[in-house]
Amino acid sequence: MKTPAEKKRDAMPEFVQVIPKSDSLRVAVIDFDGTLSLIRSGWLEIMVDQMVDILQPLPGTTESDADLAAYVTDFVLNLNGRPTIYQMDYLVNEIRQRGGLPSTPESYKQQFLDTLHQKAERRVDALKAGQVTTDDLMVPGARTMLNDLAARGLQLTLASGTAVKNVRHEAALLQIDHFFEGRIFGPGDDPREFSKLAVMERVLAETGSRGSQLLGFGDGFVEIENIKQLGGIAVGCATDEEHRSGRVEEWKRTRLIQAGADVIVPDYQNWPKLAERLFDAASAAGE
Repeated sequence: MKTPAEKKRDAMPEFVQVIPKSDSLRVAVIDFDGTLSLIRSGWLEIMVDQMVDILQPLPGTTESDADLAAYVTDFVLNLNGRPTIYQMDYLVNEIRQRGGLPSTPESYKQQFLDTLHQKAERRVDALKAGQVTTDDLMVPGARTMLNDLAARGLQLTLASGTAVKNVRHEAALLQIDHFFEGRIFGPGDDPREFSKLAVMERVLAETGSRGSQLLGFGDGFVEIENIKQLGGIAVGCATDEEHRSGRVEEWKRTRLIQAGADVIVPDYQNWPKLAERLFDAASAAGE
């Protein structure tokens, strides 16, 4: 087993791009699941297993279980960061193309959420029983990162593809909701009305900030793409969620770099090193 010092050495940030010169960073938009919270860790495996079980018996499915799982994983991750309903829309289309008669996207979404909820609730119960701490259910170093960003005067906003009522509840359980001062966003009754890009544009408009003053954090393809679309600095979080090992998950790293991430981190154990580079670039631009 690795010592804390060894894990910290593993957790050094990888600077994929030269950090662009920026006017002083003013706002940070941060994803929730997999970027801050680990309460819902394991969602990918649950979703992929569900979809493979549905697609494999269909007459138009010719792939092996392994090939089908790889195909499903690919389209699920391409939509990661958007509300879950979009992944279920894709599933419905796949069922039709393979000769099946699909149910509604909403019914598949509920099936997925029911299974995920059971797993998440076990973690919440352990937290309430004192068997784990709030930091045990977060990406390592996340609280330090949030404290530092707040101390530097950035306005923090939480934007998640998970239902907003759940994100608000879980952020409160983790005792991090106060960092966002009510700026916690996610899908409501109609999940198709929500987009992280719209949240980012709203934050920039309300604060009178330029895209170059946006710092974004996420573990999904969509939010990284959105951050770069607006001209911000994108930090891709490639956490080993299961083991909290301080090592990068390679499949996440690959996706996040494809999306345009400027920096890849496995977690925030070495946040001071990353902050030094991020804010030095901002300071240099303002000289």
